[in-house]
Amino acid sequence: MKFPMIIADERGETHFGVQDIPARELAVGPPPNPTGQMSDLGTVTTMSVISFRAGTEAPAHNAPQPYVVIVLSGQGEVVTSDGEARRFRAGELLLCNDLAGKGHVTRAITDLTLAFVNRAKS
Repeated sequence: MKFPMIIADERGETHFGVQDIPARELAVGPPPNPTGQMSDLGTVTTMSVISFRAGTEAPAHNAPQPYVVIVLSGQGEVVTSDGEARRFRAGELLLCNDLAGKGHVTRAITDLTLAFVNRAKS
């Protein structure tokens, strides 16, 4: 499966990219065991949920460690240092891997609730 991500290049500029994480078929539940596709995002260390009021803006910052942010409700916008802005809505996720560099800005377009799922550093 392909997941949107933020990465920093060798000059410290942050950009949106795509991380392709292999998927495997997985049987779910009792027979007749319907199947789906599962991608393993790695070891999870902690998870937290945070809410922001509409209009909140977090100035440029780096991810303190690799994490997945999942939008639980509302709409947010992320802007990378190269100036690209993308909006994320409930049900969407973003892999944040910009541990160094110029960071990214996060804005709450509406009231926004996010789950931060911290991943172990590889």
